[in-house]
Formats: sequence, structure tokens, C-alpha cells
Amino acid sequence: MSILSSFKSTLPLLFLGFSIPIYAQTTSQQIETDSLTSPIVEIPVKKRFVRAASSLIIAELIPWSYSKFITHAEFSNVSLNTIKHNLKLKNWAWDDDAFPTNQIDHPYHGSVFFNSFRSNGFTFWQSAPAALVGSYLWETAGENQAPSKNDIINTTFGGITIGESVHRITRKILQVRRRGFRRYLNETVSMVINPTNGFRRIADGEWGKLPSHKEQLDTTKLLLEAESGIRKFNMRDDQSNFGVYGRLKLIYGNPFENYKTPFGSFVFNAEVGQDDSSFVNSVNIVGIVNGWLLSSNSRSRHLLSITSNYDYINNQAWYYGGQSINFNLFSEFGLDSKTKLKTSIGMGPILIGAYGENGKYNGRFYDYGAGGGLNANAEVNLSDKFMFEAHYNARLTGTWNGNTSSYFAQSIATELEYALSKEISFSTAPGIVMIQENYKTTPDVHKTLPNLKIGFKYRFLYN
Repeated sequence: MSILSSFKSTLPLLFLGFSIPIYAQTTSQQIETDSLTSPIVEIPVKKRFVRAASSLIIAELIPWSYSKFITHAEFSNVSLNTIKHNLKLKNWAWDDDAFPTNQIDHPYHGSVFFNSFRSNGFTFWQSAPAALVGSYLWETAGENQAPSKNDIINTTFGGITIGESVHRITRKILQVRRRGFRRYLNETVSMVINPTNGFRRIADGEWGKLPSHKEQLDTTKLLLEAESGIRKFNMRDDQSNFGVYGRLKLIYGNPFENYKTPFGSFVFNAEVGQDDSSFVNSVNIVGIVNGWLLSSNSRSRHLLSITSNYDYINNQAWYYGGQSINFNLFSEFGLDSKTKLKTSIGMGPILIGAYGENGKYNGRFYDYGAGGGLNANAEVNLSDKFMFEAHYNARLTGTWNGNTSSYFAQSIATELEYALSKEISFSTAPGIVMIQENYKTTPDVHKTLPNLKIGFKYRFLYN
């Protein structure tokens, strides 16, 4: 069932939250040797288990109470009998909730469970089990329906990935020494995307207050790219027109620094716009959980890493949602003083994926399965004037629950960018998506979807 549907309102607030004065990005950077000399320092917060556990329970009770007493949703009529029934593993099933509910709402709810502990002084690894515990409690005691297999995976793994990302973003927002309206705006935005931390700050009397000058702050760089323009998902569709879109990309840290710290670097990407199926068209998060430096010198450096990945794609041409883990090789090359090259290649298991569109199965218009993924990326920067990117992504899954027998999707995305100034650039991004859906009882589906985006990008560095 729909638990938290605030994501649509969160994104515009997130844009506003970064409207504070910041320094423009300097894209030209020399290749540096590996640096662990300035590790990410956690803002000291006393561990409070009782408060953390209470926050988790409140995160269960608020949506349940709203459904029970305000909307009178049937699923909220729980009893000892329904709880006893749901505690038996044999009664677990695959649910029929809408695609955004399962792929956005549940992971977001999981992030609230995760941050119940993360915001109260616990480490990443100590907080991770809270996402699982919170999901299990909701599935068994928050609904009278059969517990959902897909929900517990989405809520747990998606909740951890989203949770640690927003934990670090809110830290950056709140450490800014600004007073008045902007201070309270930052507090409000932080509370929307990370509610448990907001309630903690209220309880501790920190709401609206500046950080202490003695406090060690997070000096990790956060690069923001705000982009807007026009796009078309399927250039072969003569019936559709170009629509307006907006995209926000956050690049926190550098893969070659703090790679032993979970999410010491991550990339968050969200796109919204005109579409006949969804306002939020994509959300993607890739966070490094651990890494091993292979080599580093003045000309190049190479890093092996494990990343946690969250994907949500929902537009008029195709959709996909999933949680995955990748093993990656990141490389950087300084070919000369004016040319920079970054590459990465990764692969790993897809823990759960949602996909498909041909027919209805158990009340859903999409299927669930697991499999593996492969990605390869390259970025070239010429004198900070011309930038070119190429990205390849492939997903192959077998179906656990649905009409399909297998699903294979490939995407190639390119982007050519020309810098008009240090902050503003023009970009054009042609790409193509190829999908093959093999069905058990109906004809297979093969789709080739060429797409195009044209827009302007504003980037700035948040210190």
C-alpha cells in the first residue's frame, strides 16, 4: 500500500534547499594522488538507542494511523489474528501495488527506518539492520494483507541506499552558517528528506541554530548540476512531441578519496518533467560501499570498488525499478594538461527488478525477477570547454513472479556539452534503449527507442 507519497513534493524543495550562496565549480583539476588524509568526520551525536527505536516505531505508527483513522484504508485493519497469520513465512506473497508505490514509496519509507538510527549517533553498518527491521514490522503488523516479498527487499536495500545519501546531503545543508529565512528553509528541506534527523534536532534544541565553531564539519565537496530543456523519449513516435524536463545531479565526494567510508562518495540523479505516466521520471543513486586502490600517480589512478545501486525509471516509453550491487573498476587519466579521461566498468547481481508491460499478473502491470547487470562509462574533458560522455547499461533478469520468462534491456546514452561559462553550458544528449521481453504464453516484445534531450546546465560546487 502507498505509505509515503511525498517524493513529488520533495524534489522542488530540494532545488530550493541549495539556493544558498556557493562557489562556482572549477572543472579543471589535476590528477592527485590517493588521499585518505582528510577522512569524512562524522558530526558527533551521542548514541541514543531508546530514541532511535522510538523513532522507528513512530515511523510505523504515523502512516498506519493516517490510513486507519483518516483514509480508513482496509489494509490498516490489523488484529492479533492478522499478525499471527503474517508471521508465518509460508503466507508471504508478491503484492499488487502500483509501480511508484513499490519502487519509490517503500524505499523512501525504508530510508526513514534507516535514519531513525543513523540520525541518533549510529554508524552506517549499525543503522542498516533498522531498514530490515522496520520493513518486517510493517509487513507483519502494519497491514492485514499477506506480507510482500518484493517490499521487504525494496524497502531494505533501497532504504539503506537512499537513507545514507540523504543523511549526508542533509549534513551538508545544515552545516551552512546562514541565518534568518534561509536557515529555516534549509532546516525545513532537510526535515522533508530526512524526517528523523529533523525531529532529533527539535528534541535536542538544535532546530534553527548554527553549528558550533568548534564542530568538525564535513568538508567533502558536493557538485550540483541543475539542468533544464526539452526531450523526447521515443523519436520514432510521430504522435508525441518534445516535452520540458528538469534534472538534478549531485556528485558527493570523489571515488578515490574516502573509499573505505560507506558512501564517502556517491552520485544522485533525478529527472522530472512533462509525461503522460509519471511526474518523477527517474531517480538513480550509486554509492561506493568499499574500495581498494590499485595504483595512483601523477598521470593516472585506478580503484576497485563495491557500489550499492538504486534505480527508478518511469516514462511513457518504458519503465524499470530495481536494487543491485556492482563490482567496479574506476580509472582516471590525465592525458595532458588540457585533456582528462574518466572511465568505469562494473557488473554485479540485480537483487530485485521490476519490469515488463504486456498484460496483467496478480493485479500488477509489471513483473518481478532477479539477474545481473553490466555498465561501462567514459567521460572526456577538453580544456573545460568540450565535454563528452558515453554510458552503456545492460540488465538481464529471469522472472520470479509475472508473465515474462526473461527480460533484457540495453541502453546507450551519450552527451556532448559545450561550456558557455564556468557555470553554464549547453548540452545535447542522444541515446537509444533496446528492450527484449520474452513471454511465457504471449508473443515476445522487442522495442528500440531512440531518444534525445537538449538543454542548458548550471553547475556549482558546494563546499
